[in-house]
Amino acid sequence: MASQTRKKEKEMKALHSHFVIRHSLFVICCSLCYIFVLILFCGFLLSGCGTGTQVPLHRQLAPLPTGPVCRVAVLPFLNDSDYPLGDTIVTKVFATQFQEAGNYLVIQEGDILKAYQQLRILPGVQQSLEQLQIIGDRVNAQLLITGIIMEMREDRGEHNTVNPMLILEIQIRDGRSGEILWTAFHRRQGTDYKKTMHFGTIHTVTGLSRQMAEEIINLWFEKGLKQCDVLP
Repeated sequence: MASQTRKKEKEMKALHSHFVIRHSLFVICCSLCYIFVLILFCGFLLSGCGTGTQVPLHRQLAPLPTGPVCRVAVLPFLNDSDYPLGDTIVTKVFATQFQEAGNYLVIQEGDILKAYQQLRILPGVQQSLEQLQIIGDRVNAQLLITGIIMEMREDRGEHNTVNPMLILEIQIRDGRSGEILWTAFHRRQGTDYKKTMHFGTIHTVTGLSRQMAEEIINLWFEKGLKQCDVLP
């Protein structure tokens, strides 16, 4: 009997030891997985903060017109920066990106400038609400896109490279009333894309303008702006 009792005690100890070892291994594996996930999460946060992956700041002041929207007029942007022709660069880039992204019929620049001349509005001068209404009517635009360049400059980065910086605000306006419907505020510099984009750092104001315009337009699509599928 004594030998059987000792044998059972040994078996119980062996089973207990086996259970303890398996439990310890399980705890270690869970701890390692937790640490790994935590490292990935922290890395994601750091990369998001460090490389500027945040989307443009978006505000909706009023709903967009119902039905398909196809005719869009990108009006000359205002330039509050000291960068020469910064407004011209961003206006042209935004008009091109808008047309390519949404298949919109973007009103020709010549037709817009003709309306400006008729109203005696100089490019770079803020239009009144009444003037915006007249422009929208004369070019038959469903939406007006206006904007202001708050800051544009080219700083020197590593190895004497150019690091462009751009701060802007873009508005979507109703083509009839001229009232602001949506706005987007965006700020970027070329080094923001050093690790987030396959092509790396952007070194020109034109390239930065193109990338920022694409980000704003994509955000508008996510918020409900419809692409043109039927021309009016």
